Amino acid sequence: MAETEQAQTLVKERQRYEEGFLDCRNVQVSIALQKWGVPVELLYYNAWESTSSIYEHLYVNKKLPWLYESPCLVPSELGLIGVAYDEVQYATYEDADTILQDVDYSEQAAFLWIVCGESPYVKPGFYGHPESVHSVWVQGLSTSSLDSELDNCTAGAGYWVRDTYPEFEGFVPETDFRRMVDSPYVHLEDRQVFLVRRPERNDSVDKKQIMERFLERQRGLHDDAAFFDMICRTVNQPEPEFFPEWKELYDCHSHAFKFLAGSRYAYSCFAESLVSSEYPWVQLLRDIARRADKLKNVFLMAAQSGRVDGQVVHRMCAELHRLEQEWFVSGHVELGREAQLQR
Repeated sequence: MAETEQAQTLVKERQRYEEGFLDCRNVQVSIALQKWGVPVELLYYNAWESTSSIYEHLYVNKKLPWLYESPCLVPSELGLIGVAYDEVQYATYEDADTILQDVDYSEQAAFLWIVCGESPYVKPGFYGHPESVHSVWVQGLSTSSLDSELDNCTAGAGYWVRDTYPEFEGFVPETDFRRMVDSPYVHLEDRQVFLVRRPERNDSVDKKQIMERFLERQRGLHDDAAFFDMICRTVNQPEPEFFPEWKELYDCHSHAFKFLAGSRYAYSCFAESLVSSEYPWVQLLRDIARRADKLKNVFLMAAQSGRVDGQVVHRMCAELHRLEQEWFVSGHVELGREAQLQR
């Protein structure tokens, strides 16, 4: 019982960190593949992102966190783990409905882009940008026998939907789903059903190709202390830097550490797939992720209160950077050697 509870805790922890790093679509695709027993973590070989890349996206270009173009888990690489996919274009809700009617939900996972503000299960104000597009996972039709809860549904025509932000799994009536899908905010290029097929075999992973891509990327990995120095500098100045208000700066800092934590945790899942969770450098990556997560929380509270303890931030950043450097000296090298052996 204790082992089962621990396993469930780790699954929830992994999803929470992935939500801080992957976009909403890839979080859902990852969960679907994990449910099928597909080793999706092998495609996290490029999850390690430099702090300089995070800095440029959030502070220099001032782009939204979820618009970060990470190379991790791109559809074109799904074939490396034996997963086939289709992107089926549609113009109207009726087109999308026709596509969804033909899906074999026992063997396929279907994902659509919808507009945030039309989700009936979301409280008003939950999304800061209600006109933004967001991914949902359609798990079945209201007439399917997907789940006993679905069988008992008496709401009429609709869809069995799973969302991960916010966490939701349940029935969405057709009238609501139509508004979600047919909104003018869902542009033509986003109007496609992303279909992922369950692999027929469990031995269709091209590990050699994945290791080669990992080793090529690993050779270009580098980082420095500039990001951490910037964080320490900005919390000890009389006026906010980069943004006109302290709240905006603290919010940006929290996003940066959330992304950093997710990146390191996802990378630890790749490392674990090569060895085991007991290896010290797998645990080191997760220690880095958890410490970055604590700094995220520090700045979330600072955004609410308007103040932060600069000395505490400096101490936490110094320790986090020390661990990052320790990873480069030990784990980075060891992981490369292991990949060479498994190529």
